Amino acid sequence: MSDRALSFLVHGNSGSGKSTFAATAPGPILLLDVEAGARFLRGRKIKWMPEEGQEPPVDDGTWDIAIVNVHDYATALKAYEWLKSGKHPFKSVILDSISELQAKAQESINGRQKMQTQHWGELLTRVSFFCRDLRDLTNHKTNPLQAVIVTAMTREVDGVKHPDLQGSVAGRVPYWFDVCSYLFVDQVNGEDGTQHEVRRLLTAPHPQFEAKSRVPGLPAIIDVPNVSELLDSVFGPEA
Repeated sequence: MSDRALSFLVHGNSGSGKSTFAATAPGPILLLDVEAGARFLRGRKIKWMPEEGQEPPVDDGTWDIAIVNVHDYATALKAYEWLKSGKHPFKSVILDSISELQAKAQESINGRQKMQTQHWGELLTRVSFFCRDLRDLTNHKTNPLQAVIVTAMTREVDGVKHPDLQGSVAGRVPYWFDVCSYLFVDQVNGEDGTQHEVRRLLTAPHPQFEAKSRVPGLPAIIDVPNVSELLDSVFGPEA
């Protein structure tokens, strides 16, 4: 079993490029599309419907990203069962986003009614188990993933931007992944004096942004981040 694997939680404002960053992971990729944003991603795509009993698509060289449209929490669980079995072709999995999946999990508990006190514990259990189960697929006995990337929206609390989640899970989720990062767009001056946009990934603690890493040697700020390149920088080129 290879140790070449990283798990990411990446949060940021809308339009910061979280999905684009996640899609730089090694392929074939499985995208659990909770936000219905897959149509904006580049690359060769194929639909997979595990909720209808379909097996994972065969890696025949005609596609790079398999899309599961996660209309409800049960669909995400169906996809996970295939991942857990190891009988799939994927090297990377993207959950986009955990903020939206939490809303689906909430709906599975109490419909669209107001959450009662007794429901919050169940919601914490469902979301925390799902996140940690995805992360642990990097350590699967027979078919480990190289990358697990979970995106989240961001919200500001007391002057600090955190992954946007409800309840006590918000304070716990950053510690479940190798890297909790904040993705943002910065304006930089080019050599010709003109300004252009650069996407930057913050991976180190900061007083205004929730971020941390347990990966030795990872830069505090990474310009134009790429998951596959980060794997190479940490573990060396893939054999």
